[in-house]
Amino acid sequence: MKRDEHRRLRRLGGGCALLALLATGARAEDEAERILALLDVRPGATVADVGAGDGEWTLALADAVGAEGSVYATEVTEGLLESIRRRVAEAGVTNVRVVAGDQGATGLPSACCDGILLRLVYHHFVDPEAMRADLGRALRSGGRVLVVETRPQSGWRKLEDVPERGGHGIAPAALVAEMARSGLREVERRERWNGDDDRYAVLFERETGPSR
Repeated sequence: MKRDEHRRLRRLGGGCALLALLATGARAEDEAERILALLDVRPGATVADVGAGDGEWTLALADAVGAEGSVYATEVTEGLLESIRRRVAEAGVTNVRVVAGDQGATGLPSACCDGILLRLVYHHFVDPEAMRADLGRALRSGGRVLVVETRPQSGWRKLEDVPERGGHGIAPAALVAEMARSGLREVERRERWNGDDDRYAVLFERETGPSR
């Protein structure tokens, strides 16, 4: 193959990579907008990103609530907590509180949140009953929980100590039933999430009265 053909192919490859990167960024922006709309995140609100990973969605929430609002970002390992702190510091964000949780509790204060996001987190819970009770405790009256999940994937690695649900993930009906047992009722469901047939989202609201 001639040298100029090699160069042309390299340029094409670089162009494809750039297009893929731009498409990924656009999908993330679209998903952030959907999350904010479903949770009805407004300036001055207090929200939480439970199982925040490296803090990508935490920053979107922080921008939406503004300087008068606040965001709790929780994780269970020091490595991830440090990643969130670093990302928040690099972004110059001052309305985020990074919180250490564990496998049975979020670490959030009681009645602190207008909304809570769990993005691809619920199916990782080792003790989902305890975590659901803790989510209900952290919600204010009328507070909402948005759960973005994946349907069970049988070919994926099984998570240690996590309840068996037919694969890595959880079916929508099972999620709704489990949340209902803890006083969190379904408000809205999106069967296909952000262009992915395997993912879905369910919005829950805390029922009045004590959760079970």
